[in-house]
Amino acid sequence: MATHSFVYSEVVRPDEIRILTLYPGKESQQLEGSIRHIQLPPYISPSSSFPADLQQQNSRVVRNTRRLLDIFEAQSRQSIDSTDSGGNTWQWRLFESSSKESRRRSIHGREFFVEEPVLGFECNRIEYSSESYDALSYTWGNQEKTDEIYIDDKVLGITRNLCVALTKLRSPTESRCLWIDAICINQDNVQERNHQVHMMKRIFSAASSVIVWLGDAAGSIHATLEMILKCNWSRGKKNLFNYPEKSLRGLNELFGRPWWKRIWIVQEVVAAREIVVLLGETIFPWTMLVHLCEANQLAEFLTHPLAPMVRSCGYQKFTVLDHFRRNRTMPLVRYVHCTQDYQATDSRDKLYALLGMASDISPDDIIPDYTKPVQEVFLDLVKFMAVKRRNLDIISSGRFSISDSTVPSWLPDWRGLNTLRPLNSEEVGGHFYRASGNTDAVVDLDEFPSTLRAEGWVVDTVDFFDDAITLTHADPSTIRRWQCIAANNIDRLTMSLFWRTIVMDKDHTGNQATPSFGRAFDDFLSTSDKTRSKFVQHFADAVTRAILGRRFFITKRGRMGLGPPEVQPNDQIVILRGCHVPLILREVGHHMIVVGEAYVSSMMNGELVSDLEGGRYDIKTINLK
Repeated sequence: MATHSFVYSEVVRPDEIRILTLYPGKESQQLEGSIRHIQLPPYISPSSSFPADLQQQNSRVVRNTRRLLDIFEAQSRQSIDSTDSGGNTWQWRLFESSSKESRRRSIHGREFFVEEPVLGFECNRIEYSSESYDALSYTWGNQEKTDEIYIDDKVLGITRNLCVALTKLRSPTESRCLWIDAICINQDNVQERNHQVHMMKRIFSAASSVIVWLGDAAGSIHATLEMILKCNWSRGKKNLFNYPEKSLRGLNELFGRPWWKRIWIVQEVVAAREIVVLLGETIFPWTMLVHLCEANQLAEFLTHPLAPMVRSCGYQKFTVLDHFRRNRTMPLVRYVHCTQDYQATDSRDKLYALLGMASDISPDDIIPDYTKPVQEVFLDLVKFMAVKRRNLDIISSGRFSISDSTVPSWLPDWRGLNTLRPLNSEEVGGHFYRASGNTDAVVDLDEFPSTLRAEGWVVDTVDFFDDAITLTHADPSTIRRWQCIAANNIDRLTMSLFWRTIVMDKDHTGNQATPSFGRAFDDFLSTSDKTRSKFVQHFADAVTRAILGRRFFITKRGRMGLGPPEVQPNDQIVILRGCHVPLILREVGHHMIVVGEAYVSSMMNGELVSDLEGGRYDIKTINLK
């Protein structure tokens, strides 16, 4: 073997990328391959047609909880679709092997053994064409390059996680053609990196498939993998409580892996034509996780001791991603808000990773530039949205930081300091607040970025507040205290909006709360987690979703609200032109700082727009620092 380091040949053409051919080998052998250059085909938006595995799944709800597993099993079979084969690029099938296995079952305290068929599974990649390739979606993990791959007999350092992924993905008999960012982009060439990142959506949409590496399948994960395959089999059990407890415990580990919160995965999943998951040495289709999560939703509210564990395993990380995939595109700021808690090795990627999917910008509007300081990247984003799109929604995720007063309070948070879920962070289809109606932002950037001047209306003032919620779930005693505070300080008509305030007028799915949803309020106050019906638990989920980390407050005009924990009496509630949620601002000398966004009753859906435009409130130019 040679000991020389691999040297990249230059990427010359605008649409040119490198492809790794990973040579076959056994797990114990050194990774080897070669690199060639190909030209990407013209980009065709995937939104016009969906592969078979992306057809919308019908909403399935099991209305009656069944205690007997066999009765529920019969219902589940009718609720979750199963097919035993499929795939285009990766052709897979589930089948019954010739052997049987004995399983111990227990019903009503009686134990007995049953003979069950052993499930077989295979998934094979079709032959590559001259220009076809698969793209790998993975986490870098520890960035130290402790391992190596030999490319054209030259050494290239790679991270440990990538080495393990390639070892598991490598076929013992056939080469694989792969695009992998750490290998196919010269990471030391900033100009090339800028250009390749600009093409990232094209790279993933042109790939025959995207392979998601979720890590090893050791311990509980191995049992979970068996459950995933079996509950997707047409003859397999659909009720998750028919599987060993170890299988269910593995769900928490599976959905807790770092891949689920990596910012780049959003674009990689959305752009993909076909997705397969690599877990350990097993490759299976993305749709199997769709069906697993459907089974989760059916099981999480059953009367079963393991139901809370199923409910809290984190499967929602998958459903959010799959929702992105089905809807394909959203405005840029909405993507920024929806992915606020996603992570990036380079903070600039908190923006750059989303550009290819945004519906309201073109590829040339914002061009990735890794030579820019991170703060400048986000200052430019605010300026672009305010001037070119006349929209100030991006500053609603700003929040004053006492620990770093050098950063403007209105600058969107890229560091993960703001742990509050942005108010307008619902995916497509969720309820979107429109406190400012259809007004356009009016800004003055003469002193930008030291000062951002924007037109708006001061509509109310914070009078007093209660403690911020730091628990991980809604405590009815806290809500009862808030109810008492509100009842003593506001009129009866406004009081009727109390239940809407504590859920911020959204149900547990993010859609606008209906009057029937509010009928669960009284039962929510009088029941505990263990005795709630599914209907009441959904209301409790909506309360937790809304209030976590926020303070309840009353305004001087008799409104109720939920705001950031830093809110103080005499903070002003302001609606800016072009910003769809109210902001809590605090006067500091001759300017104001953004304390944070707030839900305020009777103004979130444009109720004040006619008053604002009719002159009831004075329009002001507000100096934001």
